[in-house]
Amino acid sequence: VSNSERNVAMSMWLGLTLDGIPEALMLGFMTNDGSLSWVLLVSVFIANFPEAFSAASLLKGHGLSTARIMLMWTAVFVNTGLLAMVGSLILPDDVAPGSLLDRERSLATSTLEGLTGGAMMAMTATAMLPEAFHGAGQASGLLFVSGFLVSVILNGMGARIGQPQD
Repeated sequence: VSNSERNVAMSMWLGLTLDGIPEALMLGFMTNDGSLSWVLLVSVFIANFPEAFSAASLLKGHGLSTARIMLMWTAVFVNTGLLAMVGSLILPDDVAPGSLLDRERSLATSTLEGLTGGAMMAMTATAMLPEAFHGAGQASGLLFVSGFLVSVILNGMGARIGQPQD
């Protein structure tokens, strides 16, 4: 396993760690807002699990111990959970619609959604896509588009049957 593969794995881990910060805060905000849906939670899992799995297998192939890899991912898991709790605690849940606080909450949520999407796109473009093309060749493009279609279908299913929780 080359140094570039180890760098890709560490980049993926760091990308998920950085992506987890606004993502977790946003999940905490959405919990208080009542707009957290099962579709979003499934989407977060679908987006994060393959990245974590592939990064962990690259790290394992480079010789890192299973204990160290588990410690790295446990740190991401614990930090994400704590930040979701912080997001829920700092956002008031009894905000009058149309108030200044409601607009600020919407702005904060939109900003976090943008940061989350940007962090995910940056990590995907710099670490995942080049490695996928290196490993799978032309099939990586088809798999990437298929993953996008699954996310669109999940979003459509959520709009149809899984409205946000009340």
